[in-house]
Amino acid sequence: MYDFPEVHSSTKAILDALSEIFTSLGDPSHAAFPESSIHADLMRLWKDDSTLFSQSCGLPFVEELHDYVDIVATLKWSGISDDRGWYRTVIVVRDELAVRSVSEVGGLQPVITNTQSLSGWCSLGVALSQAGITATSVRPYIASEGHAKSLQFLQDKRADFASIDPGTFQLLQRHRPALTSGLRVIGQGPHVPATPLHVSKVRKSTLSALQGAVLDVFSRDDLAKARAEIGIDGAVAINASDYSMISGLVAQANAVLPRR
Repeated sequence: MYDFPEVHSSTKAILDALSEIFTSLGDPSHAAFPESSIHADLMRLWKDDSTLFSQSCGLPFVEELHDYVDIVATLKWSGISDDRGWYRTVIVVRDELAVRSVSEVGGLQPVITNTQSLSGWCSLGVALSQAGITATSVRPYIASEGHAKSLQFLQDKRADFASIDPGTFQLLQRHRPALTSGLRVIGQGPHVPATPLHVSKVRKSTLSALQGAVLDVFSRDDLAKARAEIGIDGAVAINASDYSMISGLVAQANAVLPRR
């Protein structure tokens, strides 16, 4: 989910290590990379029985993927995640608008990634709701199909504010500062578990063995440089029940930024 070209070699090093240990456990695998980041294409990939291990968003897991995959862990982002692997999105606005808080975005143009995104849609809707913003207070949202694309919409003045996954925002601040400059963080989304790492229900290894393998790889000293380049502090065990609160958040978000 965070494989930008600038960190691809580090991503591949981690995935190669995971593939090696999965293979040793009896689930032969190799690193592969999606050809598309469009949500519908990713859903097909995540549901495919041949996809042994991947990372998705918590919202599609709750709504669709729980029948296809088992969660093993989530990433801990340096300076962002708490000890459980939970975090908050950042809500950003174009600096020139002089908006200082989420409660001041009335009349402005939101951009979301898509309505299946916990960070790019749901967290924004919840934050707006908690700030007293209603569906008629802001202009109808436009969709970008990606956090980096949402930031580009802001830079191009096609939109005014957005909710961005904090791991992505930190990565882009480091590697593509032109996308994050001229923006102001005016708030955060709700406290939620970070994007889940999961394994296919069609597998030979036990869930505990695969979970142990994932946690081991994300703590290995020889991969410390790769993790640091991406901004990863490690991984922490997590399970499906941690994401059960998302359904309630979706209801809040849908009241302000209704799905269509």
